[in-house]
Amino acid sequence: MTPTKIERRTLIAGTIVGLAIVVVGLTVAIAAAQERISVISTAVVPVATSTVTVPSTPSTAAMNATSSASTTVTVSGKGTYALDFTLPTYGKAGCLVCHGDKNLVVAQGDLTVSYWIDEEAYSHSAHSTITCTGCHTDYGYVAPHTLSAGQDWRAIAKQSCKNCHPQEYADWNSGAHAIRPVGVGQPDPKAASKPLCGDCHGSHFMPVLKDNPAGQAEVHQQAQQMCGQPGCHPDYWANYNDYYHGAAYKLGAPDAPACWTCHGTHNVLISTDRTAPTNAENLGNTNSCGTPGCHQGAGPAIATYVPLIHGRDKITESNPIVQFFSSIFNRK
Repeated sequence: MTPTKIERRTLIAGTIVGLAIVVVGLTVAIAAAQERISVISTAVVPVATSTVTVPSTPSTAAMNATSSASTTVTVSGKGTYALDFTLPTYGKAGCLVCHGDKNLVVAQGDLTVSYWIDEEAYSHSAHSTITCTGCHTDYGYVAPHTLSAGQDWRAIAKQSCKNCHPQEYADWNSGAHAIRPVGVGQPDPKAASKPLCGDCHGSHFMPVLKDNPAGQAEVHQQAQQMCGQPGCHPDYWANYNDYYHGAAYKLGAPDAPACWTCHGTHNVLISTDRTAPTNAENLGNTNSCGTPGCHQGAGPAIATYVPLIHGRDKITESNPIVQFFSSIFNRK
């Protein structure tokens, strides 16, 4: 055999051995990689097949943690909900996964009610730093929301203000709007018609009042929403028409009195109560009509004008001259 043939066969054999070594090496590497993937896969915690609730007193770890929910929930009378999303266990971010969607609506009878929360508007409200569960104290991150029997989430949210505003709550609780039993085991028969904090103040978009004249002016013009809405005192709002108070207020005069200017704010009392600012004996006092900025120094004589504040239309219509001309021109 010539040296050339020996050299050629040697090169071919070396190449075959080299290729075999490469193939074996790749096979070992692939097997090792597959084993690592298998180990990692078995170490991953499987996604929970349940909903997530918020603890009543969340720890710092819970506030920063996230949990996954993947389930199907059927609500009686409302259909089946397929849920598959990840929520923070604490904070506004979790709620806004759903409530940040403008298309979040719920059919209620013949109405379609939106449950969308405008995050941008909320960020400029008086409660922008309050988490959702700060007011919705009965809610965790269970979707759809479920409550214990007898719970009314609206009432719970409307009364949660007392947790941050205890003095205002105490004042309300001593006034005519408070819900109180009439006897042992006898609930207040008028409870359904009495306003809670949220009924007067609204919910998510309350304006900032402290050091904010614009917010104060906005609230000052909300008398109809707060006091004159249906179910409250629409008749008193409708007949609040005297020239110096009601008519001026409805035209937007900033110095005209809103309802609470005369009747009080949280501790509203009926006029027959001897301590009420609208009681006939107190009208000239500094906590009533005689307050600085209104009719300071007017004294008891101011009482002669008071019937016109809510009764101008009725008094005018009873005037014989007005009745005469009304009959001629068929006016009522």
